[in-house]
Amino acid sequence: MPQNNKVGLIQFTILTTVSMTDGIIMLPTMVATVGAISIYAWIETIICVMILAYAFAKCGAYSKKSGGLGGYAEYAFGRSGNFIANFTYAIALMIANVGIAISVVAYSSAFFDVELSPVDAAFLAGVVMIMTTAANFWGTRMTVKLGFTAMMCKLIPAAIMSICGLYFFDPQIFNAAWNPHHYTAVRAIGSANSFTLWAFLGLESACSNMDRVENPRKNVPVAVISATAIIGIFSIIYTTVIQGIVPNSVLSVSNAPFGDAFAYMYGPVAGRIVTAFMIFGCAGALIAWQFTLGELLREGAGEGYFPEIFGKVTKDGVPVKGMIVMVLIQLIMIFFTISPTMVKQFDVLIQLATVDNLVPYVLAMASLDIMQKEAGHNERTTRLAAVIGGAYSMYATYQCGMDAVTAGMMTVLLGYMIYGVYAGQKPYTGHL
Repeated sequence: MPQNNKVGLIQFTILTTVSMTDGIIMLPTMVATVGAISIYAWIETIICVMILAYAFAKCGAYSKKSGGLGGYAEYAFGRSGNFIANFTYAIALMIANVGIAISVVAYSSAFFDVELSPVDAAFLAGVVMIMTTAANFWGTRMTVKLGFTAMMCKLIPAAIMSICGLYFFDPQIFNAAWNPHHYTAVRAIGSANSFTLWAFLGLESACSNMDRVENPRKNVPVAVISATAIIGIFSIIYTTVIQGIVPNSVLSVSNAPFGDAFAYMYGPVAGRIVTAFMIFGCAGALIAWQFTLGELLREGAGEGYFPEIFGKVTKDGVPVKGMIVMVLIQLIMIFFTISPTMVKQFDVLIQLATVDNLVPYVLAMASLDIMQKEAGHNERTTRLAAVIGGAYSMYATYQCGMDAVTAGMMTVLLGYMIYGVYAGQKPYTGHL
């Protein structure tokens, strides 16, 4: 890339921070199910994710292979590792996008003040999935515009909450929300870990475009670590402020936590306006993430990993047929995760998506030392970051619960079956 088109440290830090804002929608409700004691989980997660961010920055600096997380895994685990990393990552994105669709329905139900049965909520989430997928059929320009607008619709209310909400903060409400389930600190950290980790959604993709940055070996690690710290501190502030405004008994079952918080602050009209902002923010983010998922599957099809239908594109370069198959799979996921409440269904989806997302994390961390040695480096700091990052990924997987871990294991085993009977027999076009 020409030097005059590259971004500096500050610009890349901003871009990286912005890329990790899609996890905020239902986060106040989820941490409220544990209590304000979840602040301990925030501290633990921020420290560990900063180490992961440093390790991923090193992956991006040393890797010469294409395919993102799959390319990283290929260094230690060969072509099958590349496939499993991208396969589980694709499944994680599918599940995460279903979670965002549930968020759209949850906020919409609060906006229209209607009670939805689990089946009704699942049906409407399916409609949202279909509509947001179809929005990508007309090319990428509109997707980018909608994605940026959606991001602002989420960030502005969260920023206002972080600043103006302090005026409405009630220490008594916060103290009552501190530890409603009488957890020990260790159990509270474990119970909230998957929610706090969700706030850093997109961390792994921030390091994949080293060529866009001036002096990348120095600036990228600083940028991703700084961005991680910013997101972590920002998340602590707005979740803590909301826990001091909305009683925990209300917040922990809220379908629209930001809307409820603004209603407590400025009245029901303000709450409905913010809820409307969040609905559009969720929907716009889902359009962008469905596009990202479609592109991941298209690239995998080009490498011979996924069926050719995912690689076929229209004259506008959109893999429409692959996206249709993709959304059909997601519709099945929606109805297989039906739960008594939308909050519970969102919880289940977070756990499943987190486990599948952490599989390629572990593979990348296990490969980092090989990467750096092939690049002519042998840094103890990098090796230590990889070990800690891998250990944290395994800990985070365990804390998602045995149901999610079992589902994640079945995903990995299914991936190996697909690789053995299909992808492993295709001509390889990668760089191994």
